[in-house]
This record gives sequence, C-alpha cells and structure tokens, in this order.
Amino acid sequence: MCMGGSAPKPPPPPPPPPEEPKEQDAAVVKARNDERQRALAAAGAAGTILTGGQGNGSTAPTLKTFLGQ
Repeated sequence: MCMGGSAPKPPPPPPPPPEEPKEQDAAVVKARNDERQRALAAAGAAGTILTGGQGNGSTAPTLKTFLGQ
C-alpha cells in the first residue's frame, strides 16, 4: 500500500516584469502611415482584379470519365 499522500504543491510563479510604456515619436507614426497609404494607392484597384474585361478566356476541361477508372 502506498501511504504517501498527495504530491507537494509547486511554488507560485514569479510576478511578470513591469511593462514599460511604449512611446512612439509622432514623426515615426506619421511616416509609417504615409508609407502605408502610398503602398495602398500604388496597388490601386488593379491589384484585386484577376481577369480582363472579357472575363476568364480559358476553357474548362470536359473529359468524360467513368467512376473508378
């Protein structure tokens, strides 16, 4: 028979280190936003269009196949 009881409790975790406030220079934030806006404007609407005005011109494969072959 085992008469040891329960396992000892682990020690409590150490408290987290205090976080330092992150201050960013206003010029850095403005430059980052300007660069992001410039990149979005450069991509424009053409960056999301995948086909031309006539649509997708390729033909779909239409081979007849039997199931299991």
